[in-house]
Amino acid sequence: MMGKIIMLIVGWAVIVTIGVPTIIIAHSWKAPKEASERQNPAPKNQDSIEKGKALYRKYCASCHGKNGQGDGPLAKELTPKPADLVERAAHHSDGDFAWKITNGRGAMPAFKDQLSEADIWDLTNFIKSLN
Repeated sequence: MMGKIIMLIVGWAVIVTIGVPTIIIAHSWKAPKEASERQNPAPKNQDSIEKGKALYRKYCASCHGKNGQGDGPLAKELTPKPADLVERAAHHSDGDFAWKITNGRGAMPAFKDQLSEADIWDLTNFIKSLN
């Protein structure tokens, strides 16, 4: 009985010291203030959103899912899990998304070498249209 209690205490200690900080860090990924405040130069029109949608399907859907909910076919293999972009779209600025797409982090690649700046802003417009 005492052994089970010790194992339970050790288990909770691991969760509190490793698991909780990992979750907090994973969900607090923010662009630098200057990048986050950057204005989107792409017009938020249907043409831009459609271009962004095509880019999303090619580069993002395998992890973030067809509808942006973080449930793509590769998502279960990733830690931290891909963000639910539908939920995040309303809470993050255009500049924040553009910076993250450009620079990546961890399992999310930096797309600055694959996408033009115009592509990144069109992709941002599509993601923001998900909410």
